[in-house]
Amino acid sequence: MELRPLHSGEPRQVAGYRLLGGLGDGGQGSVFLGEDAEGGRSAVKVLHARLLGDARAERRFLQESAIAAGVAGFCTAKVLDSGLIEGRPYIVSEFIDGPSLHHQVAHAGPLAGGELERLAVGTITALTAVHGAGIVHRDFKPSNILMGPDGPRVIDFGIAKAMDAATTASSVVGTPGFMAPEQIAGESVTAASDVFSWASTMGFAATGEPLFGRDSIPAVMHRILNAEPDLGEVEEPLRSVLRACLAKEPGVRPTADGVLMRLLGRQAATALMPPVVTDPPGTAVMPAVVTDSPGTAPMPAVGTFPLPAVGTAPLPPVAVPGPSGTSPLPPVTGDEGLAEPGAAGRDRHRRLATAGVGALLVVGLVAGVLWRGWTTSDGGASPRTSSDTAFGVELGPAFGPGTGADVAAIAIGYHRGAPVVAYADRNDSSINVWDARAGRRVGRLAVPARTSVRSLGLATVGGSQTVVWTGEDGRVRRWRIGDSKQGPWQTGCAADGVLGLGTWRGHAVAVIGCPDGQVRTIDLVTHELVGERRTVSTPVKAVAWNGRTGRPLIGTDHGVIGDDPGVIAKGRVRSLTALGDDLAAVTVGTSTDLYDLATGELVRSLGTGGTAVGGTTAGGTALVAAGGDGVSVWNAGSGSRLGRLPGTGPGVTSLAVGDGLLVAETGGRFRAWSLTGGT
Repeated sequence: MELRPLHSGEPRQVAGYRLLGGLGDGGQGSVFLGEDAEGGRSAVKVLHARLLGDARAERRFLQESAIAAGVAGFCTAKVLDSGLIEGRPYIVSEFIDGPSLHHQVAHAGPLAGGELERLAVGTITALTAVHGAGIVHRDFKPSNILMGPDGPRVIDFGIAKAMDAATTASSVVGTPGFMAPEQIAGESVTAASDVFSWASTMGFAATGEPLFGRDSIPAVMHRILNAEPDLGEVEEPLRSVLRACLAKEPGVRPTADGVLMRLLGRQAATALMPPVVTDPPGTAVMPAVVTDSPGTAPMPAVGTFPLPAVGTAPLPPVAVPGPSGTSPLPPVTGDEGLAEPGAAGRDRHRRLATAGVGALLVVGLVAGVLWRGWTTSDGGASPRTSSDTAFGVELGPAFGPGTGADVAAIAIGYHRGAPVVAYADRNDSSINVWDARAGRRVGRLAVPARTSVRSLGLATVGGSQTVVWTGEDGRVRRWRIGDSKQGPWQTGCAADGVLGLGTWRGHAVAVIGCPDGQVRTIDLVTHELVGERRTVSTPVKAVAWNGRTGRPLIGTDHGVIGDDPGVIAKGRVRSLTALGDDLAAVTVGTSTDLYDLATGELVRSLGTGGTAVGGTTAGGTALVAAGGDGVSVWNAGSGSRLGRLPGTGPGVTSLAVGDGLLVAETGGRFRAWSLTGGT
């Protein structure tokens, strides 16, 4: 293990860990070796200082700790903690004391015999676990495999995605020498892409050289699209398995399960990868490729919900799904028996490479209930109408206090990598937190205040997930989940008050609107007032935070007041949400109007029905959700209705959204979904 000295300006301590030196640097952040008070060692990843203030980079960094909760601990490094320290995101994970595969091969030469076999079996087992958790890694390569004393560990889920969102129609991500042809072509990245990258990585381990060369990126990409690699130095049976996994067509590659069975010498009753649509109407110039320098040790992230068995289905209305037939992986005795890419597939990729374009295609690999309904009675493909389309992935069964509960307010977010729901109970004034995936209560603050909760939210404060709420007494209170008692409180209003949460200069902030027209914003880390107090001439009904300008949005009976004097939306405001830095969703009557935060102009209106409306950003897409006859979801950017959450019906009394998640309450029972899929 080689540690570089800490540079000037780099932190010396993070979340109780003393930083001993640098382990590596990646595109998002630097990884340090940390030591706790008992001498235990961990890997501490900290976002690059140059990315502070970049809301998208900060969200993506922290989402690492929520992308792989369902992955078995034997195949990756366990995440121990994550949060913000002085406004800077960090993730702490288990330290794997061993070099990367890239480093080991570069310094000790290629692997062979039992050592290579153990590597192949260990890494494909890990990939099976990753795919079984509903995750596509998207950057499987030698520098993302750590050769730990107990076996190889797959790391760095920084660009991984759940299979319900595993598409890259508008960008190309990965490392060129180990990317699959469809990644280079700008097509959907699926589990089949990981299998190709795994085979390229094993080829590197066996030969000591990248299978598609070390020269210029364009040359390497051209070979990946058009050339067959030389596997002559790889011994059987691994050679035949790698050849099948390196097929240009993703639909004829074996699954990770099938590869594992073959390596174990068993007949695989496993399916080939489902075919992917390859001829969409339209192309786009391939964007720049995201790369990581070889030999770095980016830290993995763990923490999203496990998904059920994976199927194929389209994301309407952009793509039309291809056939989804499957066939078993045949036994292999030599170079024959495993599927080879057809000439048509090679010609297609050659055309894409010659044209220098990537296909504009969105095809999702999603959990069973997502985007169902694309088969007709004769087996053909036919989309359902939007009213029938199922959108989203349910995290688990219904949960919560049950009949007789009186829910005052709810919120949803992540705590220690798990999706959680926080709610206030009017019956006993308690604050409760439930794990939405496991359906069990993980925290309870009994009798926090002798007053009813008015509104409630979840925020990361000082690196810890914290419940923040306002009560009828006008005070703003907070409770760090897991603490035995609540934290400090502040006066927000003389009485009552509505709450909105946001982030400003790396700190969580709370906006409080009062019945007397007073509006103030409090920094939840420093407890100081952010900006000046504002006063309007009418009671405040809803508030939100405009991260673009660092000022609140104020909803009243007459409309929404923004940064400039005057009303940017007219009518009695029922709900108000800022969707990133670009849009505000304002519900007046039965319509939700979207306004451009830069100009204050109306962009479009959505017929949400005006009942229990909320907004969030998931997978880079702004979404609006509304309860009524079930819970429906709209794409705020296009105005299209994406569908309805599966299993929802009438009777939704309240809902909350956040971090790409949604929770709906019916009669004291909660159901929660991920909205990331299908965006």
